[in-house]
Parts: sequence; structure tokens; C-alpha cells
Amino acid sequence: MEPFQMQKKSSIPYFALELWQEEFPHLTVGFSAREEGSSSMCHNYALHVEDQPPRVVENRKSLMRDLSFSLDSFTCGEQVHGVNIAYVTDEDRGRGNQDRESAFSDTDGLFSREEDILLASFYADCVPLFFYAPDIDVIGVAHAGWKGTVQKIGPKMIAEMVTKGADRSKIRMAIGPSIGACCYEVDEHVLRPMKDALMCQVLPLAVALPTATYKAMLDLKEANAQLCKQVGLRDDQIVKSNYCTSCSNEHFHSHRRDKGDTGRMVAFIGKRVRS
Repeated sequence: MEPFQMQKKSSIPYFALELWQEEFPHLTVGFSAREEGSSSMCHNYALHVEDQPPRVVENRKSLMRDLSFSLDSFTCGEQVHGVNIAYVTDEDRGRGNQDRESAFSDTDGLFSREEDILLASFYADCVPLFFYAPDIDVIGVAHAGWKGTVQKIGPKMIAEMVTKGADRSKIRMAIGPSIGACCYEVDEHVLRPMKDALMCQVLPLAVALPTATYKAMLDLKEANAQLCKQVGLRDDQIVKSNYCTSCSNEHFHSHRRDKGDTGRMVAFIGKRVRS
């Protein structure tokens, strides 16, 4: 069953991680979408692409209204395909919500225990990783392109949560929509470091299906799942989307499919204030 379900509440399309939201009603977790047939920048949530900043901020405001958060809660980093992870405090609330300068610099992962902060990161084929440690009520989101994947941003987020007191055996992980193995052919430039990361001489077929000499169709979602299982997560702690952002033109922006001329989706996770 697909864990990310399209919401039809308004003209702002997005997918909600209903499985988590039903189990933990104070959570808001999801991934934005775009309307079928829309322009390359329709429902773009990132400020670093060729879009007008005021329009991006309005897109963020509209989505936040649908999520019952304010723009002041929207908090993000300036992503660089690295593995820096920032712990977000109440004083950090709203960093990057209207400009790039105030965002967490050089940061591809965010985690927090605060309420009324919506952690956000941006995508157009890379893998969104969502985390929740229910025993300490800590949320996290991480941006995992192939570089972040081989540098193990997923396991690093798990380690950060454990340092805050989380029980590794209770951490939940969700892998959101991203480019799938059906559309992501890579060569040894990517495959070699992926083998090193997974500590194998030959990548499992579930991760990379060979297509030609020194090339393969790579499943980044499965690679992230296997890396996190290597550090102790079980299958029942991980859910994974079936959506391919490149195939699903009606729902998603795709950097590879659209040759870079595209907007960005936003992955988000937050905790509503509980009375």
C-alpha cells in the first residue's frame, strides 16, 4: 500500500503520510505536489531556482494555511547535497521561510523536539527521508541525493536522534517520493561510491539493476533503506513510497526528466501545539 496519499482539501495539492498521522495525531507529515499540465514553476517551494521570490513565499503561505501552520513556523536549510544536520530550537523557528540568507547554511538535515515548527526541505528527484522518534517526540527530515546517500545522511540522522535519547528500536523512518530505478540510470561515478557505502563488491539487484557495461538502474530509495538497516533499523520501522517523481509527471517536478528547468517540491514534518 502506498503510504503517501493525495489530499483533496483545496487547490494546493500535496501528499500526506497518513499512516503516521493516524498513529500520531499531533504530527503533520507530507510531500507537496503540482497540478497536472501546470507550468514548470507551478507550486514551486524553493527560492534557489529561477522563480520569483514573492511567488515562492505565497506558495509557502498557501500550503501552510492548508496544513494549519503559519509561515512563521516554516523552517529550512540551504541544501548543498551534504550531510550536515542541524538541531532546531524554538529560537530557530522560521529560519529561511522568506529568504535564503536566514536559512541554516550548508544543511541537508533538520531535527527538532519543538512544537509549532514545520521542518522543510526541497526536492526534484532526490530522496526525502522523514524520521520520528516517538519515545522522545523528536521529528526529522533529510535530503538524500546520491551524494547524501553514499555519505550516509540517513544513518547520521538516526545517530543524532540517539544522542538526544531516542531508542533506536523505536525510531520510525519514511522514504518519500523520488526518482525510481525505472528512470535513474547511472554509471561508475555513482555506482563505485555506492558500493563503498553499502560495503559490497557487487550491489544487490534490489539496489542496482545492470543495463550496460559500467551502468545500472539505481534505486536510491532502497539504497537508503538498506543503509539505515545496517545501523539497526528493522523492516517494520521503515515505510517507502512507490512514487517515481520522473514517471509521475502529473504530480511531481523532476530535474532529470525536465532537464533542470523545473521547480521543487517540499517535504515537511511538524508537531502541532497540543493543549
